[in-house]
Amino acid sequence: MFRLTICCLVLGAALAKPAEKASDKSASSDSELLHSLDTAIKVGESRGLSDEPQPLPKPTTNSTDLRQISTYVLYPGEYYFTSNNYGRSNYPNYDYFSFILRTASGYSMEIYCNPFDVESHPSCDFDWLQLDYTKYCGSGAFYYYGSYIVVEFSSDGSVTRPGFYCRVTVP
Repeated sequence: MFRLTICCLVLGAALAKPAEKASDKSASSDSELLHSLDTAIKVGESRGLSDEPQPLPKPTTNSTDLRQISTYVLYPGEYYFTSNNYGRSNYPNYDYFSFILRTASGYSMEIYCNPFDVESHPSCDFDWLQLDYTKYCGSGAFYYYGSYIVVEFSSDGSVTRPGFYCRVTVP
């Protein structure tokens, strides 16, 4: 039932506004970039007790406009997100997704990405996972902390790698 509710909310949000082309974007104030609670998807609020991390819903748009991308409001629990095809094959060429993770009032979150294997480059120009303004590429593991995080992944048209599994913990 919970998954059906999430799917309906995501579908409704996707149908409510057509996605903008990157060339159509204009500068916006910070207040315009923030989502209201009405458009945010609450995750974990009514989830049953489970020792396993819960998957975050896949984003429904590939927009770079923060007003267009999905916002997930996280309550205490464990969640995860992965690159596309993770565990089955390499992520695809020209892959892109973005979403916002925000915690319920008063909470913080920890993101731990391990394993992490994305095409390496000294300035992460080709394939990268970006958490807020920090880009990650190459291989290894890393932690990230915050209460409001913009997650973005992009791959170019050449080399692909196995990708990543990122666990999100809201204590």
